[in-house]
Amino acid sequence: MNKIHFRLDLNLLRVLVSIDREGQLNRAAAALNITPSAVSHALRRLREHFQDPLFERDRQRMRPTALCEKMLPEMHDLLARMSHLLERSQEFQPEQTQRTFRIGLPEAVEAELFPRLYRKLAAAAPHCRIESIAIPHAQLPDYLLHRQADVAIDVALPMRSPIQQRPLSQESFVVIRRERDKQQLTRENYLAARHIAVSSRARGTVLEDYLLRELGVERNLAVRVQSYQTAGSLAANSDALLTLPETIADRLITQFPLRKWPVPLPLASTRLQLYWHDAHRTDPGTQWLLAQISSV
Repeated sequence: MNKIHFRLDLNLLRVLVSIDREGQLNRAAAALNITPSAVSHALRRLREHFQDPLFERDRQRMRPTALCEKMLPEMHDLLARMSHLLERSQEFQPEQTQRTFRIGLPEAVEAELFPRLYRKLAAAAPHCRIESIAIPHAQLPDYLLHRQADVAIDVALPMRSPIQQRPLSQESFVVIRRERDKQQLTRENYLAARHIAVSSRARGTVLEDYLLRELGVERNLAVRVQSYQTAGSLAANSDALLTLPETIADRLITQFPLRKWPVPLPLASTRLQLYWHDAHRTDPGTQWLLAQISSV
């Protein structure tokens, strides 16, 4: 950064980064524990300083301008490093911390894990704030480096150092279909059936199809939806099959008239991994969060 940047109030940079992270002025104010008018005032000073709008409203979200987008990675990194430096000099006290912990979670994992995780964290750190966010797989390293997420939980991904990971759980896939279909589920009628895929991504192969292709198998995908809740309703009201982790299946069959079957193929289990960035290994807050998640 050039010299003029160093004359800028560091608190203004915290506001800039928070607006980028939260996408809205009100949410940035809440995250910083200041008033929305203080955020607006800070943004006005930043705009005057850089002689650039910095953020422009796009529907309900503030989007960074080209100049702002160019500066943001360094600002995220600078503030993260300073935060880590200060935190290392202090003992982390969960019962007193007012820190915001951001956890990257896919929608399906959020539904099963987040309620239990919230109860655990809220009991140990009653003043902290806990946020669940979606992270595109390709952007996971940047989210973790720049503290847009403290940690992430996702399926096994091909990540290398400085991204660290440890296994959390392993679970079998099962098939659910409408309750009145009581014919035995065989390899032949599984492959002949129409199938439902679930993914929050606009495109790309879902995990179970990667695993099926390793067996030399292609399914007939009839529909793709964004949530397991929608998929469960579809399976209960059509002849389509839904292949999914067993824990999620057990929840859906209590809500819809569905029956659970083993996958009639030697499909590998799904694995959940816990991810964090090696740059934060000395941050006691992050280490505490990792331990809490592992215990849950």
